[in-house]
Amino acid sequence: MFEKTFPEKVGIKSEDVIYFLNILESRGLFMHSVIMARGNKIFCEAYWKPYTEKSLQRMYSITKSYVGIAISELIAEGRLSPEDKIVSFFPDKLPDTVHPYLADMTVGNMLTMQTCMTGCNWFGQNVTDRLKHYFTFAPSRYPGTGFDYDSEGSFVLCALLERLTGKTLLDYLKEICFDEMGFFKEARCLKAPGGHTWGDSALLCTARDQLAFARLIADGGKWNSRQLLKSEAVENAVCKHSDTVDFGIKNYDNVGYGYQVWRCFDGAFAFLGMHNQTVIYHPETDIIFLSTAGDPHGAARSVTIENFYNSIIRNASDKPGGRTPGTDRLEGFIGALKLRTAGGEDNSPFENEINKKRFITEENSMGIKEFTLSFDREGGAFTYLNRQGRKTIKFGRNKNTIQSFPETGYSKDTGGIRCEGHMYRCAASAGWIEEKRLSIIVQIIDDYVGLLNITVGFNGDWALLDMKKCAEDFLDEYSGSAVAKPEGEQKGCLRGGGIV
Repeated sequence: MFEKTFPEKVGIKSEDVIYFLNILESRGLFMHSVIMARGNKIFCEAYWKPYTEKSLQRMYSITKSYVGIAISELIAEGRLSPEDKIVSFFPDKLPDTVHPYLADMTVGNMLTMQTCMTGCNWFGQNVTDRLKHYFTFAPSRYPGTGFDYDSEGSFVLCALLERLTGKTLLDYLKEICFDEMGFFKEARCLKAPGGHTWGDSALLCTARDQLAFARLIADGGKWNSRQLLKSEAVENAVCKHSDTVDFGIKNYDNVGYGYQVWRCFDGAFAFLGMHNQTVIYHPETDIIFLSTAGDPHGAARSVTIENFYNSIIRNASDKPGGRTPGTDRLEGFIGALKLRTAGGEDNSPFENEINKKRFITEENSMGIKEFTLSFDREGGAFTYLNRQGRKTIKFGRNKNTIQSFPETGYSKDTGGIRCEGHMYRCAASAGWIEEKRLSIIVQIIDDYVGLLNITVGFNGDWALLDMKKCAEDFLDEYSGSAVAKPEGEQKGCLRGGGIV
């Protein structure tokens, strides 16, 4: 189906692609992959090592768009109606007394993010059945009265699909389209407590799988001229059903919302997920853009989308051209891409003063009692003692060291369920952002994606250990700060409410 080519062949300048990718690099985004295609021709396919075209990547809320389109297909088949009441499908999951707002909520309300629920968090609640848990929350609004992002409602829609079809989300989609397309062969989904697919967040697939699905939807459900999805199902899913404007500010995420699908600039549709997992189809130019990443906040997606439009879409031509010197430069640029590192300087003369020195911390919310920094020519290690025991994170000097993150017992195949001994793969690097301030960046690059920024600053005998995390339902033990002094010099430190 897809053919790799160079940008000029499809009316794009290689220099514009380099400019775009360089913005992602210079702005410090934590990129994993980017693919751009026009029609069935891929003119840019980039992976930040160690990610490759074979890597299964967590798509987070992009999963919702798969659910929305699958539900839209069931509606087009006549097996479901947008007017059907959600509670009618789950009598075994309802509380004894059903709130009237909940009783009136429809499939259509859920598809368009106009539910009666907000903030139905299930993490850390010891939930054994997430579906049943959803119906225990008190509604906050009457359904259908306005847009408000309800991630848990998307999970319920996925459970509805599985109840109606008797198949998992992936098995259903494989049956109706994926197998025919020849994609999603290795794809999988994590589960939620109770056994249902984690349908609002947990699809794992390759970037090429994602491209194929976007192409199928862009072509109205057709694949190689064969209609795999009903055209009305696709049209209903991607058209605007909800207004998403806040404060009248024009941005990529307030152009409207369909059936679990975002609307974007110039009549485009988009699938959007946490950490800058992004897919956009721009109909006027027939260009598909997708990115996967591990970014900590929404600003990264704004940078990505704004510059994709300004660098690629606004400069696209209908006239194909030949190879240019920029074509070779682009290939070299892509070949050199690696995961982002900490930045700053590789070395500091201050290293010698703290190398292998043990620092004792004051009491802190992270439960870290002590830490040591050690350095060698290639990098070093951050060793610390927390509630689980003594642990070490190895880092390179602005070079990533791939390893298992030392905290154990995080979730594995089922979200929210802790698995004894389970660890996540990570990449760690360090750099001196000031002469006496070291930054260690840890990127979780597993079925679960996350970021940890460890900063250690020094002033005289005092040290400050500061940790910031961006991760869903893990790394909570790594969020906070602690004051410390070298071992044997704790006099004057506060511990347990008193002076040492």
